Amino acid sequence: MHEHVILGADIGGSHITAALVDVKAGVLVPESSNREKIDSKGSALEIIHSWCRVITKTLNGLPHSGRVAIAMPGPFDYEKGMSYMKGMDKYDALYGMNVREMMLAELGQMVSEIHFINDAGCFLQGELAHGKASAYDKVMGFTLGTGFGSAKGVSGKATDADYWRYPFMGGICENFFSSRWFTSRYSEYSGLDAPNVKQLIEAAELGSPMLQLFDEFSMNFGIFLSQIYKKETFDCIVLGGNISNAWPLFLPQLRYYLSIRSVAAPVYISTYGESAALIGAACSIC
Repeated sequence: MHEHVILGADIGGSHITAALVDVKAGVLVPESSNREKIDSKGSALEIIHSWCRVITKTLNGLPHSGRVAIAMPGPFDYEKGMSYMKGMDKYDALYGMNVREMMLAELGQMVSEIHFINDAGCFLQGELAHGKASAYDKVMGFTLGTGFGSAKGVSGKATDADYWRYPFMGGICENFFSSRWFTSRYSEYSGLDAPNVKQLIEAAELGSPMLQLFDEFSMNFGIFLSQIYKKETFDCIVLGGNISNAWPLFLPQLRYYLSIRSVAAPVYISTYGESAALIGAACSIC
């Protein structure tokens, strides 16, 4: 009776957000959303318990199908439900474990199945269905947060692009387009212990010299985008993730750096924010 109501969850490096999604309408069920901070450096049991607590809270008292779709960062075996995140400043304790089995055991009978989908793919799928990207045939989507997620969208279908490990400036993209880069560069510029990215954004908005961080980020990101644009010309770019919320600090510069490199694709900030990943995850299994 409620097969069209699927729980969508978005797991980030420091939080989990969950809500029931009406996949027929492509919207969140009113008053079903929950978000909590997660200690991603905790033990495996602590992490699983925290995730399941939020899912249980979301499901309690509301009609649903018993199906759960989780937008999960990689490296992760999405089919088998096993985590391979290690040395990425998040969820090391889950390395090599079957996350699906652990969660099903804790959630019990209220959940019949759990699906894992690449988080950037979920984010872009939601944008392709309901955001500005829906007007374009070939789209690149990137999530900027604790990690660097990427997805390709072709004719309305999103798939993982796996650019987090793409070689870039002597390292990989994950090293340049995630929160760790911001905090590390802050320490190098200032000689002070780095706060979290949220505090950096707040300081920059008050006129801090750390505005140069965002200009450097824009230049690096523009170089990367121009490199992949030459390989696979895309029609537009969509950005999501917590760092994208600071778009006034970097988007004008990014657009400038793209224009001087003849990248014609427009850049949009996510229309639906975190909701895009929840809707995209749920819709991907219906």
